[in-house]
Amino acid sequence: MAVDNSIALSGTFEARKELDIIAESQGRITQLNIDEGQYISKGALVARIDDTNIQAQLLTTKASMAKAQKDVERYERLVKAGAISQQQYEEVKLGYQNSLANVTSIEQQLKYSSARSPMSGVIKEMKLEEGSFASPGTVLATVVDVSSLKMVVKIGETEIMQVKKGQRVEIVTEVYPNEVFIGKVKLISVQADVARNYEVEIELPNPKRTPLKPGMYGTVQITPANNMDQNALFVARKSIVGSVQSPKVYTVNGANEVSYKSVKVGEIVEDKVKVLDGLVEGELVVISGQINLTDGKKVKLINADEIKNLTSQLTSSKQ
Repeated sequence: MAVDNSIALSGTFEARKELDIIAESQGRITQLNIDEGQYISKGALVARIDDTNIQAQLLTTKASMAKAQKDVERYERLVKAGAISQQQYEEVKLGYQNSLANVTSIEQQLKYSSARSPMSGVIKEMKLEEGSFASPGTVLATVVDVSSLKMVVKIGETEIMQVKKGQRVEIVTEVYPNEVFIGKVKLISVQADVARNYEVEIELPNPKRTPLKPGMYGTVQITPANNMDQNALFVARKSIVGSVQSPKVYTVNGANEVSYKSVKVGEIVEDKVKVLDGLVEGELVVISGQINLTDGKKVKLINADEIKNLTSQLTSSKQ
């Protein structure tokens, strides 16, 4: 009997990655190069923050550095001539090195006045407008990567062990009912929530032909990674007699004699029970009237013609 052990779960698509574009300098926004919905590449200039004061500081510091460099050259000649002490020369040299460090620091501040995108993606939301005042840490906009999407679903504790990281899954959507999207299990949470459900993150590429958007609804079909029961052996649940600890069934041989057999059973699927051991495919199992049976007793099959046809079909399917 073929058994469908797949798990169907619903969820909402999310952007695989979402990052904020943050100001690293303080001042008025003098230039803003983005709009909501616009695609932007990693490193692209998003905004400029007024850098007039920083530019002035840089000019002043560079002038001081140039003077300090000339002083070093002059004092170097004097120390060689013995006109000044080595200590005086080292003090002047230290002043030059400090000026050089100040220039480097201010140049870095100048770079911070330009806000750039941390990744390629689409501008999801703009927080400020041109002319607004920004401080270090202020969020200018949010960029999302929709080249691939993710879906987070919750799976119960009885099914989570059947799901493996990297496992292939199928996803269907309402917007493209005839399309099947292929994703894979990216992450499985290590701890359950209060309802004993585990979060499973599924990642899938976003095809250009049938593009999906974050917020859309989808259903994921997960086939258990350890699904070895696609052709498991099952019997009718009402054929099982005896206790739960020691289940037994009555089988009928070719001479219409019954045998009382012990079996090992597994899971219950609807009105059927999986048999792990004790029976082989094709054996006839009694499903009613067991109360009147004893081991070795002869019986008359009331559905003999139906059984004959089923047995013939089973034999043909194996050839």
